[in-house]
Amino acid sequence: MTDYLQNVEWSIPHVLAVLGGGFAGALVATIGVVLVYGEDLTLVAFVITFMGQATGGLLVLAYLSRKVGTGSFVADFGFELHLRYWWGLPAGAVLQFAAAIVTAPLVQLLFPEGAPQQEVVTITQGSDTIFEALLILFAVGILAPVVEELTFRGMLLSRLVRSMSKWWAIAAQAVAFAGIHLLDPNARAVLPGLFLIGFVLGYAAIRTGSLSLPIFLHAGVNLTAALLLVFGDDLLNWLDEMAGLEPAESLLRMIF
Repeated sequence: MTDYLQNVEWSIPHVLAVLGGGFAGALVATIGVVLVYGEDLTLVAFVITFMGQATGGLLVLAYLSRKVGTGSFVADFGFELHLRYWWGLPAGAVLQFAAAIVTAPLVQLLFPEGAPQQEVVTITQGSDTIFEALLILFAVGILAPVVEELTFRGMLLSRLVRSMSKWWAIAAQAVAFAGIHLLDPNARAVLPGLFLIGFVLGYAAIRTGSLSLPIFLHAGVNLTAALLLVFGDDLLNWLDEMAGLEPAESLLRMIF
């Protein structure tokens, strides 16, 4: 056992409560989106739903921090941002492409005729205004890394290191991080890449003792995919021709 984030004894039910809060938030937001926008999933509607999920998770985190923890996100989850870890952004971009390379053979094996395209990929690639681009970059590149790091590295990992070795704890939380993405069945093809990302983020958290570096790394991973999807049609087409696969879909599935 390490002394990583042991100010509060978080439990697996606490982690499940946060995930449940996220699902509840997404459900409420989805109902609101359908009432306002109808059943067509526009980019704005998608971001609203995604932000509802993040808000639900954050509310449960804040509640548990006050009721079970110290009331400080720094003490309870290791939530810190230090600019000295700025290099995590470009390192995260490298990690994203490494994960895509690791995943490519499995994608080709499972989908020899081409991976099925997620609707959200079409929505994101269809953004045609600066406002829409900023929305997706905020949701994917800032909000998602913060919420997921608080949950998986700030809470789950700190629980696992109390009952198993450091390396087993890092691996276990990486499995959980990858597994939660199976809510989209098409994500099964990119599980190795998701596991790699989760493992690196877990190691970075324990190595530094806070979420600062993992958040920068995670943001780099997500922003790389988002920027490619929003602005990189020509580059993605070139990668398609060179690699014979669909990197846009593979990269996006590693985000959600």
